[in-house]
Amino acid sequence: MSSTGIPFAKAHGLGNDFLLVEQGSIGSRAPGELAVCMCDRHSGAGADGLVVLGPSSTTDASFRIYNADGSEAGLSGNALRCAAAWLLSRSTNPAERVALDTRVGMRMLFFLKKLESAWMLRAEIGHPSFAAADVPFCPPKPAREPVVSYPLPVGDVTVSATILFMGNPQCILLVEDFESLDWMGLGADLERHAYFPDRANIGFVKVISTGHIEARFWERGAGHTLASGTGSCACAVAAHLSGKTGRRVRVALERGELEVNWRDDGMVELTGPAVITFEGTFFL
Repeated sequence: MSSTGIPFAKAHGLGNDFLLVEQGSIGSRAPGELAVCMCDRHSGAGADGLVVLGPSSTTDASFRIYNADGSEAGLSGNALRCAAAWLLSRSTNPAERVALDTRVGMRMLFFLKKLESAWMLRAEIGHPSFAAADVPFCPPKPAREPVVSYPLPVGDVTVSATILFMGNPQCILLVEDFESLDWMGLGADLERHAYFPDRANIGFVKVISTGHIEARFWERGAGHTLASGTGSCACAVAAHLSGKTGRRVRVALERGELEVNWRDDGMVELTGPAVITFEGTFFL
């Protein structure tokens, strides 16, 4: 394996970067162990996560994603678009739709257009779940569902959090600004909070208007990421539940914007770019 190397592509969605490999190319090596090696930004190719695409009898490909620390995630909205873009880029006649079989079910993506190096895609991320057991969220006293504006103790303070499952466990905090808040430190504490037995992705959202929010992220297994697809969806849902926004919002991130639409049928759609930056071979 080490003599032949592993072919891979690197792609990103607004700076949230991933390495993509085919299942058949990694042999018997555990994907989580491979993620730790390949995603290391000093000795590897560097990324927030590793996507493994394999054969599927019901969709275009199976999709599994592993965080930089080797843990497996349920879903990633940005990684979905990156995977779809890689599949589309290898076709002489790109399809209008790409179906991926993920750990949390089939997800459909729609190819909208290509702008220079960016593949613009709309992805059906899923229906948010507000059941504490689905997150899972396990406070000492069962929380009333949906878990909105929950007083969550962390360290010497108590924060108001909205808890939901959006492909991954999500803990969302509405904030006034990012400059006066140590949100990275708070995110690190909340990721491993005792109430989240599987850890959680932490999103911080500032409402700009009824159709525009700004967000920052601390994600389990990856830490600070420049963007998060499922996190942006969770932030949009939380902002709407707070009564501050509509069901369709633009989400301003550190390197651009995504669009989230919480449809009337409950499905959350995410629209944004995916850019394939390079392809190479990784030698173990």
